[in-house]
Amino acid sequence: MKILLAAINAKYIHSNPAVYSLRACTGAYRPYVAIAEYTINQPPDLLLREIYQQRPDVIAFSCYIWNRRMLDQLIPDLHKLLPDTDIWAGGPEVSYDAANARRIWQLRGVMTGPGEATFAQLVSAYVNGRAEHLPQVLDSKNTPILPLAEIPFWYEDLTDFKNRIIYYESSRGCPFSCSYCLSSIERTMDFRPVLQVCKELDFFLEKNVPLVKFIDRTFNCKKEHALPILAHILEHDNGITSFHFEMAPDLLDEDYFSLLEKMRPGAVQLEIGIQSTHPETLAAIERPSDFAKTTAAIRRIRAWNSIHIHLDLIAGLPYEDLDTFILSFNDVYDLTPTQLQLGFLKVLKGSAMAQHAEAYRTLYTSQPPYEVLATRWLSYEDICNLKQVEEVLEIYYNSGQFTHTLRYLRPYFHTPYALYASLADWYEAHGLFVVQSSRIRKYEILLEFAEAKTDADRLVLRETLTYDLYLREHMKNRPAFALSQERWKNQIRGLLLEEAQTHTLFPDLHGCSYRELTKLLHIEVFESICAQPTAVIFGYETRDPLTHNGMTVTRPFPC
Repeated sequence: MKILLAAINAKYIHSNPAVYSLRACTGAYRPYVAIAEYTINQPPDLLLREIYQQRPDVIAFSCYIWNRRMLDQLIPDLHKLLPDTDIWAGGPEVSYDAANARRIWQLRGVMTGPGEATFAQLVSAYVNGRAEHLPQVLDSKNTPILPLAEIPFWYEDLTDFKNRIIYYESSRGCPFSCSYCLSSIERTMDFRPVLQVCKELDFFLEKNVPLVKFIDRTFNCKKEHALPILAHILEHDNGITSFHFEMAPDLLDEDYFSLLEKMRPGAVQLEIGIQSTHPETLAAIERPSDFAKTTAAIRRIRAWNSIHIHLDLIAGLPYEDLDTFILSFNDVYDLTPTQLQLGFLKVLKGSAMAQHAEAYRTLYTSQPPYEVLATRWLSYEDICNLKQVEEVLEIYYNSGQFTHTLRYLRPYFHTPYALYASLADWYEAHGLFVVQSSRIRKYEILLEFAEAKTDADRLVLRETLTYDLYLREHMKNRPAFALSQERWKNQIRGLLLEEAQTHTLFPDLHGCSYRELTKLLHIEVFESICAQPTAVIFGYETRDPLTHNGMTVTRPFPC
């Protein structure tokens, strides 16, 4: 008997914690269960071939909005090639539409809700020859749900997780009732014991795992759970591992701040779903929020310059038109997050938002990810414009490659949103959205846009772009927009020779010769963005853990 748990992830770096948790709970039957992970970017015929070659007796697919289309293509062909194989499905994409999913895919059955106990029941039935007695829907409501404390730790061996994100769950459920989220359906919360969590985190720390991403919906919703875990991370920091949390900033207090402020730069990443700052919208989606407190908390954390902060907005929520969404965008942008995600409402099956879709006149795509097309307050044209703003925001803000240039350009536009809307219009007018631009070309586009749409000082603009460029990478070919360094050529060489002898500016490069330093360092003299000519020495062996930028040392010129 071979039972295959199949996951189709959005990217290779992702792993699927659900299938590993399911297998971990099968006890003595675990040898009968295999896991296969794929991505939606792989050819469907490859997945078909690899699953067929395993000849499983049972296949159980983990179903989400990102892999539904792949499964629509894959499952019918598996029926043809493996007619005697029973196919099951579970996960949020089928849990709230079980009958329809079973009919469309001709499934043997569907598992709904938290699946550890129901999957263990399924495996036992197949191994012991009782599969014919299994119902067509295995509903977790009819099976005692395993508490998190009893779910085994499934990361004993990290071989399958090399170069992939490690996901970890210390709590399940959410105390909030956001109408767009499936977590709001089940109001119960379950917490893995703190001592158990700390012991398991020690495993990741000992293995020097680069990133552990907590999938808790609101990590800091229970102070007596979250604080000791953060304290443990602080006390046992290995200098390598980073931990990612979703938190509610208005629940942070002095106890949290005291711990977070002491964290090594890059040790902690925070994801914060603000979604909107429009009061009527927040009330409609049942998401209470104290934005003044949120603002104070985020600004305080940002001032430390040691914690990556990712803020989320959702376009398409009820009672938010384009004008109020722009206000939300400007409010959140002014908090200077490390990243700002402009997302679009997904009308998920089973959510309260889906139930209210008709009342809100919400139109959304018929196929996953069920993304908003229009609402009573936002037209389809508005959504299209916001999509373009999202794209240039990703290219220029979230890449972190244009930080100083964007900061320089910001005052030339009435609001932050106006900057990105104007840049999106430039992209559209010049057909740039349909072109795959190189990194240098993106700098050139920003320069062309700024020179055409602002009266910014041309020399300052070019030097600022050059600074941003070399801050991230030692370019082999000097960009055309960079100002000539010919007049400083001998002094730049002299500075490098001096560093090769003394190694006072970059002691981590001690022992490197002049020739080696030319490959490891870049020196640029800036005249317009500094009060006097100044040499900036860019080093790339050590990088900022938040921005991934190289390190810099400045020297007045002439020296």
